[in-house]
Amino acid sequence: MKLTFEEHGTGKPIVLLHAFPLSRKMWQPQIKALITKNCRVILPDLRGFGESHNFSDINSMEDMAKDVAELLEALKIERAIIGGLSMGGYVLFELFKLFPEKFAALILCDTSFAADSDDKRKARFDLIEKIEKSGAQILIEAMLPDLTSNNTKTNNQVLMIELEKSFAEVNAKAAVAALRGMAQRKDNSNVLDSVSLPTILIFGKEDKIINLSVAEKMHQKILNSNLVLIEDAGHYSNLEQPEQFNTALTQFIGTVNS
Repeated sequence: MKLTFEEHGTGKPIVLLHAFPLSRKMWQPQIKALITKNCRVILPDLRGFGESHNFSDINSMEDMAKDVAELLEALKIERAIIGGLSMGGYVLFELFKLFPEKFAALILCDTSFAADSDDKRKARFDLIEKIEKSGAQILIEAMLPDLTSNNTKTNNQVLMIELEKSFAEVNAKAAVAALRGMAQRKDNSNVLDSVSLPTILIFGKEDKIINLSVAEKMHQKILNSNLVLIEDAGHYSNLEQPEQFNTALTQFIGTVNS
């Protein structure tokens, strides 16, 4: 499946995979910081999101990972520093399982290795019912309040308005397909032990979606990993506190030989 993507700069290849229900545009605050560090930044729209309009009834994380692998092949990139936030992290885990040789390093942001709990899976299917009844607009009410920190809600109305607009523009059927894919993903605990590449974990300190104990467990299990907590940020840490995020990101990338 051909993915729409954008590319900036030259140097170390870095691929960043976006969160649900956003698109490659969520990484705009990172582009300048990365290209000034001699990075070639590749930002795909995962299937069904942004300008990648094709999708299936169920968009599995594995299928999304295969899409990314095809993109790397088309761009003749043998190895890259690959990162993902939330859903993008789920895709990253699948990509690592399928094509570990494609990785020079891992960037795991506000994401989890674990499969959904029964309660979480039920919540996804409840959300699917709401989307099918009321459209993607329901994501603003059902999801957005828990995705950002109190600081962001109070002090960054520009971002909150942008997020509302992005949520409202999501293709409802694509959102449902991705939710089904996330609900059926498997536990990746065993993957953590197999990661020996340089890895950074970047999490919003006020993330209400992924418990910080998940970040701590990944940090403990992954050799050569660093854990950075972003102050005054929730689940969308790169958007809420881009300066803190970019500092952690660029410092890490400077240590990686790709």
